[in-house]
Amino acid sequence: MELFGPLKSNQIEIDQEDVDKLTLYVRKLEKWSLIHALTSVSAREIPYVFVVEPILASMSISKLVNPNNCLDMGTGFGNPGVAMSTYLKRTNFLLVDSSQKKTALLRQVIQEAKFERIDVLTSRLEDISSKNAFDLVISRGIGPLEKTLDYAAEFVKDKGIIAIFKARLDFIEYKSIQNDMVSFQGIVNLKVMYPSKEISRYLLIYKKVQNS
Repeated sequence: MELFGPLKSNQIEIDQEDVDKLTLYVRKLEKWSLIHALTSVSAREIPYVFVVEPILASMSISKLVNPNNCLDMGTGFGNPGVAMSTYLKRTNFLLVDSSQKKTALLRQVIQEAKFERIDVLTSRLEDISSKNAFDLVISRGIGPLEKTLDYAAEFVKDKGIIAIFKARLDFIEYKSIQNDMVSFQGIVNLKVMYPSKEISRYLLIYKKVQNS
């Protein structure tokens, strides 16, 4: 699928060079999905899930922080970090996943499309030594929210931002979280325009508490 329609319907304007890079990325995802069944996202939804949602998220996040660096925890095939890198132009991204197959394919498309400021690391989060090193930590979820926040709080700098993507809101889950290392900042509703409907996707925003 071409990206012009999804980007236009969601009022996203990015450079043509970035559109070309993301188009190659989407086409690779569609190919991998058909051959390897590597993602549960349908080919029709890939441009929205892997491109539109992350860029809309970047537009909201950029109002809160202008990050030098960003950690994408459990990135899978580069979601959300790859597309976010085309909007957050000064940010260096580290995309981490423990799957050798996923990171190998991700490195391939990053090289072919010539994405800049993106490094890919094959590792478990437990084995990463870059503690308290990132201005921004993002994730589409590596398990329960409480577990995701525990990991993110280890990597984000004091006063840094954590953004957790959610397809659906579980009010009981996020209201019951008790983590002294972060403070809840709010929920961003990413209203994504699909061809025939508007779908809400959510960002849970947290801020790292400064150590006294």
